[in-house]
Amino acid sequence: MDDAGVDARDLAGNFGEIEQANRHFGGVGPVVREVLSRDARTVLDVGCGSGDVARGLLGAARKRGRSVEVTASDYSDAVLEIARSRTAASELIRFELADARALPYADAAFDVATCNLALHHFEPPDAVAVLRELRRVSRLTPLVCDLVRSRVGYAAAFLFAHLIARNRLTKHDAPLSVRRAYTPAEAVALAREAGWHAPVARRSPFFRMLVTDGA
Repeated sequence: MDDAGVDARDLAGNFGEIEQANRHFGGVGPVVREVLSRDARTVLDVGCGSGDVARGLLGAARKRGRSVEVTASDYSDAVLEIARSRTAASELIRFELADARALPYADAAFDVATCNLALHHFEPPDAVAVLRELRRVSRLTPLVCDLVRSRVGYAAAFLFAHLIARNRLTKHDAPLSVRRAYTPAEAVALAREAGWHAPVARRSPFFRMLVTDGA
């Protein structure tokens, strides 16, 4: 998926299966609950992919009578086009091209900046840069939701890739993503290096973790 030459149809299919995994294996719900629990009104979704987390957040906010403005950013025009195509015109999501390592936003421009299933795509020096930017643009807290590297998690991803997934990118990337993922302790260490005040990593179901700055 990191290859800029990936066919658009393959990429769209890959994101469809990521959305499926997020629905069933805890990729949207924990993020939505965390954001709404902090009464965030402005949210930046960094590395937004197909926009499923942003859409889930808006839908949950509406059900609670809450107003949330979401800016969804990604480094790829092709990815943003997929996200736009899956988002109803009535949904209040602004899509913008941005490099997660150098976000074009002012300090504390958003209540919460999230990064979902993207941190593992970055080697440690770049991961620190991403985490630093998330902290800089967040007024309340940055929020990272990602996979946890473990043998059991790898086995589960392997089974998902070979028994459920049909897309060639998913089959390749799902196990690789777990191998490239960080442990909670590693994620906290990277966040401290990035200048977070009191990073906390909490495990969530299905081999994922939520990292916030403070409890």
